[in-house]
Parts: sequence; structure tokens; C-alpha cells
Amino acid sequence: MSLSFISTLAQEESHNKSEIMNSSIEMRFRRGIFLTPPLLGYDQDENGDLVINQEEAKTVRLIFFMYLYGYTCVQIAETLTRLGRKTKKGNTKWSPGAVLQQLENERHCGDVLARKTWTPSYLDHKAKKNKQDRNQYLMRDHHEAIISRDDFIAVQRLISNAKYGCSRILPQLSVIHEGALKGFVIINPKWAAFTADDYRNASASVYEDGHVFSDEHQINVNAGDFDLRGFQVARAELFNTREKTSISFTTSNIKFSAGCLKKLPKVIYVEMLIHPELKLLAVRPAAKNSKNAIKWCVLKETDHQPKSIGGKAFLPRIFELLDWDINCKYSVRGERLSNEAGTEAVILFKMTDTEVFYRDKPPEGDDTVSPVSSKTIRAFPLHWTASFGDEYYRQAQIKELLNFTNNKTWNTSSEGIPYITEELDVTLSSVLEAEIDSMIENIEKADDNHE
Repeated sequence: MSLSFISTLAQEESHNKSEIMNSSIEMRFRRGIFLTPPLLGYDQDENGDLVINQEEAKTVRLIFFMYLYGYTCVQIAETLTRLGRKTKKGNTKWSPGAVLQQLENERHCGDVLARKTWTPSYLDHKAKKNKQDRNQYLMRDHHEAIISRDDFIAVQRLISNAKYGCSRILPQLSVIHEGALKGFVIINPKWAAFTADDYRNASASVYEDGHVFSDEHQINVNAGDFDLRGFQVARAELFNTREKTSISFTTSNIKFSAGCLKKLPKVIYVEMLIHPELKLLAVRPAAKNSKNAIKWCVLKETDHQPKSIGGKAFLPRIFELLDWDINCKYSVRGERLSNEAGTEAVILFKMTDTEVFYRDKPPEGDDTVSPVSSKTIRAFPLHWTASFGDEYYRQAQIKELLNFTNNKTWNTSSEGIPYITEELDVTLSSVLEAEIDSMIENIEKADDNHE
């Protein structure tokens, strides 16, 4: 009992010291006093400030320039090992991971980001990557840069997209400027470097005031037409249709129903576009060689079947745009729209009307009503209990204002125009090539003279 009592006191003392250390670190960061561990390309002066080590900086520049030019981390590591360039610890054998660490360190462009990791437990002292679990502090121009900030940002975007098989392409959003899909932003399934605000700003850029239309817009009823005021368009989710036109979402993949494939027969590749303000998703046919093309089906025997589409790169942004819970699965019903001539067709999904599937149970206070299922809980928004669907003319309003009418030019195949999220002055490929050749030549000459 005595030993147990002493152990308890010791553990509490360790806990108190941990709290004091965390508070001390937090105060230092708030005052702009950052930790500066050893980093390739920099030394520390007598005041602890970072100063450029010119010899090591050559290695850093070579790494960044080679990656920007198109070399992989494996190729860069092999080149550095062949040239005998040293790591900060003095090793001459480089690994792809060591190269990636240099590429991802913001201090090379003069900035400092504090608290990239944190320690959840004072008992095991295991560090964990900080995913908004604790405050982070960023100071720009903290010290002299080796790499320009624009080159550094470009490298981060390339790294982010390379994780999803989209290497060597500097990502760029494209938005439709005309036709029925005006304001829709094209989704590239392998581009992960964009934020929800990037999508919103890209869409708003094609409108004069940044807004699509007033919610008070009224559609006139022509003489001789049925007056459908007071009528509602019943939600498709209320009917258990056998071949429903729907799409399901998780944060890692999406899948179209077989009904979608029948709405666009003989189409193997499609493009997805989203309108952030209207909360609409459009699917249109695409050519196989389109950079945004998605293969949404596979041929099994003599019939095309839907295939699961990986979307870890872009789906978290879509969930954020729509205020969806990342722990849930969503299913949305769609509608095929075509022009009078039948030459153009798209499938339109209203992303605000969704079925939600919970893995366990709805969070407390969730505004849903749901029947119980043995595997998952299928839920609907509570306000659905007050009506069968949207009023008829409100439902038609969206189609009218998006130019989905028979007497107007749809132009649904309109190409997207690039939207510049941030003007980056990235070093030109011709300059990168010349710099890389020059640096490697100088390093080899220096080694020969040393021998």
C-alpha cells in the first residue's frame, strides 16, 4: 500500500510537470519564440537564430529544383547518394523518405510552423501528428529563405496530388463560364490541394456580384397551362424504385447506381461538376483522354456494371462544402435532363436532399428521424415529415435559371476555364533544367578538385 501511494504521488507529479511544460510551450509560441531543431541548409548563430549554411543550401536547392522539374523522390535520393551529398547528420546514403522530409519542411522558404506534433499522454510520451487537435502557430519570414515561397507552395501541391496518382501536374480548378452548367466547378478525382473556399470562389467568379440568383425569383404560368400552385413534387426517396438513379458517398469512395448508367447509355467515362452555392452535382459524358474523366462502370459479361470510384483526394472537400458528417454514408437521388433534340444530356443531383446511413446511431440532438435497421440506420432530415417534397414551381425554378430548358442553348459540353486560386511565380522549367545541370556539374567538379 505504501508503494502504491508513492507511485500515485509520482504519477501526479509527472502529470503536473507535463501540464506546466505544455503551458510554457504554448506561451512561447504565442510570443513568437519557436523551437529550431537542426535542419539541412541552416546553422544556428550565438542567439539561436537560423542562418544559411551555403554548402548545405546547395543540396536543398537541388532537391527542390529536381522535384519541381519532374524527378521523383527515389530518383532524387539516388542522385544525391551518387554525388555524395551529406544529410544533416553527415550520412551520404539518401532515402526517398529523407528527401520528402526536406521537401515538406516550410522552414526552407523562411517560415516556421510550430506544433506539428503533440503528445496526447504524459505516460508513454508518444508523439502524434497534430490534426487540429492543438493550436498551431505560423510565422512568415522568420528567417532568410533558401527556396522561394511560391516554389515551396507548388511543391506541396505536387506532393499532395502525387499521393493519389496525379504526379507531375500542377493542379488547377476549372469553372464553366457559359451555358446550362454556368458556375459549376469541374472535379478532378486526383486533385487534393484545394480548399472548400477555393471551390466557392471559383464558382462565384463567373457571376457579376458573386451570387447566382435571388431566392425570390418567380416563374410565370403560361395561359392554358395547369395551375400547379400548392402541388408538391414527391421526393424520390419516399419510393423504393427498383432502378433508382442515385449516387452514394463516403469520404473514401463514391458509386453510381445501375439506374444512372441506363440514363446515359453507352457512356464509359463521365465528368463530375459541383455548384457550391446551389448545392448541385452534375454528371456529363466525357472523353477517355479528358484529364477530369472518371470511369464509372466496367463491362461484366455483356452488361455494364457500376464500379466503385476512389475519391480520397477530393471527397473530404465535398463533405466540407455540403456540411456532411465524415462518419456517415450519404445517398442522393438524381434526375436525367436532356434538350429537346436529345443531343445533350446530364444527370443532376440535388445534394441537399439526402438519405443518411449511420454506422452506429445518430449523434444526440441530431435533427433526423429514422427507422431502425439491423446493419445501419437509415435517416432523413426531420423537416421531410412536414411535406412530400418541394413545391412544383420551386422545383422548376432551378432548371429554368440554370438554362435547362428546351428553347435555349444548353452547351453542356462547354470546357472549363482555369480559375487561378493563387498567382504563383514558379521557376520556369527551362530555368530549372539549367540550374540542375549547373549545380550537378559544379558539385562533380568540386569533388574532382578535392580528390
